Amino acid sequence: MKMKTTLKNRMLSVITMGTILLFTFSACKKDAEGSIVLNRNVTVYLSGIQEVPSNTSTGTGTGQVLFDPIAKTITYTLTWTLGSSSATTANMHFHGAEDGSDIKSSPVIIGITGFTTANTGTISGVTRALTDVEVLQLLGGKWYMNVHSSTLPAGEIRGNIKF
Repeated sequence: MKMKTTLKNRMLSVITMGTILLFTFSACKKDAEGSIVLNRNVTVYLSGIQEVPSNTSTGTGTGQVLFDPIAKTITYTLTWTLGSSSATTANMHFHGAEDGSDIKSSPVIIGITGFTTANTGTISGVTRALTDVEVLQLLGGKWYMNVHSSTLPAGEIRGNIKF
């Protein structure tokens, strides 16, 4: 009798573990070769000190950046407040380059549109698909988010993207 109970418990354990593994792996994405890939998610903090050259703006921002390696897109939410209540938001972008770094400016890669021109706001969106080169730059820490204002048109706050 004891042997039947032990065998029954073992089979129940195997079935339970199999079910857990099935749900775990079905939640993962796979690339074209069948390798498991995971989304990358990071919080980006924007400030004037990260601008190149740095500025004395008291403006701040927070960006939630989620990179989907299958779709090669970025889903983002950016919340910002400019340093001056009389300033207006002029532009915002993702910047990057092959030689991009925290201490240099890089060209605009993807513009962010549809934002309010008020001195504070929140915007969410999904980018176009990135090229393979852009993916390598992004994952290599060579990209940043930037908010430009009427008082600092070259860039008021910047946040370097590091996964």
